[in-house]
Amino acid sequence: MHHLLIMEELGGNAWWFDRFLAQHIAIFYYFMTAFMYALSPRMAYHFSECVEGHAFETYDKFIKAQGVELKKLPAPTVAIKYYTEGDLYLFDEFQTARPPNSRRPKIENLYDVFMNIRDDEAEHCKTMKACQSHGSIRSPHSYPDDERDDDSGCIVPEADCQGIVDCIKKSVKDPGAMKN
Repeated sequence: MHHLLIMEELGGNAWWFDRFLAQHIAIFYYFMTAFMYALSPRMAYHFSECVEGHAFETYDKFIKAQGVELKKLPAPTVAIKYYTEGDLYLFDEFQTARPPNSRRPKIENLYDVFMNIRDDEAEHCKTMKACQSHGSIRSPHSYPDDERDDDSGCIVPEADCQGIVDCIKKSVKDPGAMKN
C-alpha cells in the first residue's frame, strides 16, 4: 500500500485512465488469487512469489538504469515518513532477534526510496516462498544475514511446488498434502 502512495506522490495518479487501470487490475488480481487459493494454497503462494520476484527484478533493472538521475532527486515526503517513522518493523519484536528500530533504512534521495522498495519486494518474495514450504513455521525474516545464499533475498528452503502446474498436479494427487 505504501509503495502505491509513494508512486502517487511521484505523479503516478495524474491521469484518470492510469488510476482506472490500476484499480481494475488490482481487483482482478485479488479475485484471481482468491480463486487460485481455493484450488490450492501453494499454487496461489507460488503465483504471488512470481509476481513479487518480477517486481524485485523490475525495480532492480530500473535502479541500475536510472541510478545516477535518481540520486539527484529528493525523496517524497510519504516515503520519508513511511521508512523513518512509526512501527515499520514491529514484527522484529516478535519474529527476530533484532532490537526494535535497529534496521531503519536511510532515505536521502529518490535512489534510496527505490532501493528500499526493491528490498521490500525481496522480503515479500521470501514470505511467499516460506508459505509454500510444507511444515515450515519459521519466519523467513528470522534468518541471519550471513545465511543468504543468493542475491534475490529468497533464502528459505525450496518450495514443494516447482510451478503452478506442479502445484495443481500435487493437489489433485494428494489434496491433504497441499493444505497448510
